[in-house]
Amino acid sequence: MTEFQTIHPLGDVPPQSVESGDTSGITLNVRHEISMVQIFARNGREMELAKKLNIEGVPGRASETRSFTAFPLAPGQWMLVSKNAPGSGFGTGIAKKLKGIGYVSEQSDSRVCIRVSGSQARELLARGCRLDLHQSVASKGFCAQTPMAQVGVLLHQVNDGPTYDLYVYSGFARSFWEWLAHTAGQFGYSRGGRGH
Repeated sequence: MTEFQTIHPLGDVPPQSVESGDTSGITLNVRHEISMVQIFARNGREMELAKKLNIEGVPGRASETRSFTAFPLAPGQWMLVSKNAPGSGFGTGIAKKLKGIGYVSEQSDSRVCIRVSGSQARELLARGCRLDLHQSVASKGFCAQTPMAQVGVLLHQVNDGPTYDLYVYSGFARSFWEWLAHTAGQFGYSRGGRGH
């Protein structure tokens, strides 16, 4: 029987270290090997699910726990990204906790995460994003779904550096990466190493 091997959509992007003396305003980094699931509350069980997983139900804000980051997608729906190494049974563990009150959909292979950081990261994203990312409006923990360069993106502001994680469906990852790298080239950028 033939065995199939999973290939990361941006697996050929070479890992490069950013030298300490780097002065470019942007670093691009493909985050390989992360586990993520989408969860759905059963009708009327949204609050119970949020309490069970210790998720704060604040629209437009990521919720941090010891083991994952939760992004609100719609009423009763969240994307959870594990803070632990892949293969730790993240999705299975979440499914056990939600038995009877929610559903889990594995998303690890369906989305790619690109990390954008540096002093000009906000300006880069503004070239393709309609959201107001000014620091007076969006700070650490901000998250939203938005079109960016005509591709649907789940955007998360990781810190006030600023650093952003952009979650893109795998089928659009290549074209989105090319747009991002091309646009970042207008500022001057470095390509970061493999992220975790």
